[in-house]
Amino acid sequence: MATTLKAPTGAAPSLLHSKHAFAHKEEVGTKHFSDEIVTGHIYAKHRDDDRTKIDLPNYISVIENIITTADQIIDTVHRGTDGRLVHSDASLAFNVVIEPPLCTLHRISSELSCKAPGIEKAHETTLEIFEILANYPWEAKAALTLIAFAADYGDLWHLHHYSHADPLAKSLAIIKRVATLKKHLDSLRYRQVLLNPKSLIQSCLQAIKYMDEIREFSKYDVKELSELPAALRQIPLVTYWVIHTIVASRIELSSYLSETENQPQRYLNDLSEKMARVLDLLEKHLETLREQHEEVDLYRWLVDHIEHYRTDITLVVPKLLSGKTETKPLIDGSTLREVGVHESLSGKNVILVISGLDISEDDIKAIHNVYDELKNRGTNYEIVWIPIIPEPYHEDDHKKYEYLRSTMKWYSIQFTTKISGMRYLEEKWQLREDPLVVVLSPQSEVVFMNAIHLIRVWGTEAIDFKEDRAKFLLRKNWPDSTLVKFTHQPRLQSWIKQEKSILFYGGKEPMWIQQFEERVEILKSDPLIRDGGSFEIVRIGKNAKGEDDPALMARFWKIQWGYFIVKSQLIGSSASETTEDILRLISYQNEEGWVVLSVGSAPVLVGRGILILKLLEEFPKWKQSLRLKAFPDAFREYFNELALKSHQCDRVILPGFSGWIPMIVNCPECPRFMETGISFKCCHGGAHM
Repeated sequence: MATTLKAPTGAAPSLLHSKHAFAHKEEVGTKHFSDEIVTGHIYAKHRDDDRTKIDLPNYISVIENIITTADQIIDTVHRGTDGRLVHSDASLAFNVVIEPPLCTLHRISSELSCKAPGIEKAHETTLEIFEILANYPWEAKAALTLIAFAADYGDLWHLHHYSHADPLAKSLAIIKRVATLKKHLDSLRYRQVLLNPKSLIQSCLQAIKYMDEIREFSKYDVKELSELPAALRQIPLVTYWVIHTIVASRIELSSYLSETENQPQRYLNDLSEKMARVLDLLEKHLETLREQHEEVDLYRWLVDHIEHYRTDITLVVPKLLSGKTETKPLIDGSTLREVGVHESLSGKNVILVISGLDISEDDIKAIHNVYDELKNRGTNYEIVWIPIIPEPYHEDDHKKYEYLRSTMKWYSIQFTTKISGMRYLEEKWQLREDPLVVVLSPQSEVVFMNAIHLIRVWGTEAIDFKEDRAKFLLRKNWPDSTLVKFTHQPRLQSWIKQEKSILFYGGKEPMWIQQFEERVEILKSDPLIRDGGSFEIVRIGKNAKGEDDPALMARFWKIQWGYFIVKSQLIGSSASETTEDILRLISYQNEEGWVVLSVGSAPVLVGRGILILKLLEEFPKWKQSLRLKAFPDAFREYFNELALKSHQCDRVILPGFSGWIPMIVNCPECPRFMETGISFKCCHGGAHM
């Protein structure tokens, strides 16, 4: 079936005057009634009208009861026990109430009666019924047509059932020629139309049930159920084919009673195939809608039970993973045995490590250190790794998973676990490309989000991952947390204790590094520097062997970002010079070079490489100030003079970190807010992890 049901702009071509009009009725089938032509006829006069509503579920129940009871009576005919149907207590207790529009049903019944066989007459009659039911919603049109059919059909077998004991029923059965209907019960045609579980009438009933279910979903926002618009667009066309099929089936039934010409067999076969395709399409829409509905319900449950109510961690973790209160056992990395969630996490603070299979060795090592420290302290914490592995799996995904899991002592979820709570992870916890580490209390309260930055910057010092602990760590001089660990200078701690002036430096351009070091040597040879303005330089970015280490620098910048995000989250992105200094340093990530001047570990300034070289070149212009000022003060004063004369835009590109990130950032060089740009990325259907 076509999925686009736009109203045609011009008049639909007449079916009776199409190029197929000359064909024999045996040759004309549903394929000649394309969805475009059918929708043209529908939309020419009809729209979805809900001025007259019906209780569709109750109508469906009545229709089912009529058809089921009629089939039971037919079964007694087959077994030779006419008139002795024993009703179950459930059927006798049937008490569904409807208020059918009797005159409307009589008009529909009249339209269904005594029509010539063939698709053209069925189409013509279907459009007449559409006119009768113009004020009803689409699916109500189908249900009212089917209940009119069911009323006539049920009446026939009701009269037959009581004709053995009731003279009135017997006389009426004779008038309606029920006896002739019995002759056809064993025919394949009768079963194709009525008795088979996949018969045309049963298919129509099932289609109405599906349409009712789709309508029930329409109370949700289409932003939550993205499949809903496409499913709703199918309903007018489905309604047409349901009514068309009911009309064709009633014509076939009439041919048995009047012993006149039957419907063409090819036409009935086409209708069976058409209704099978209709049901298949609706089932696919409903399968997706049900999945999306489950996702919406789960999302709302997680919002309530994590953010509003205190809920046991052993209930929240399984719901987050599988959408149910039970989930697959966890794998204990220390024993390699499977352990239930309740057994392993009950009463514990839980650190969820959520990542793709590309989680870095540095992050795993840092989490290992935290794990070991937690166990050494005997704390009430457990760590659970939740890998996000998109489907379909790649050949080496399982190998990567097994390797990573083998390096972890903590709990891991199993490879085939599909994460049901992905929407919550992405929308509420803001999972992106970078690992997300969320610390939860035993009652599922979020203690800290996102703790990966705490772990990267401060390691085991971040324990117990509460805001008070993070704020305490932020009170330290930021070079202690973000610069010192990236150098192998053995005398650095001694210089810090002596509160010496230190120039930390680095950059992407070796030529800048060389020029900086050469000019520093010139400065150091000057008597004014030797006599009281001495300073030390410390290179950032070399490993223990003294070689440039790109991996080390990648971790360096990640830690600068981590510090900035934690500081901005807890205190504000414009709350202090510290935040501005870190952001200024981050903005120099792709510069030729940069310098951080500190006294001991107390930061004095952060400078762009080009200005630093100019400052060193112009040392003769400011060196006399060293007679009155300390080196860091003279250095900063002249640097600020140069900065005022230069103008260069600062650009900061925020990586795809998970968790909270600042949306408004003050420029580190001026009092303005930095402009926010938008970038777009497509993974072509694959997961972004």
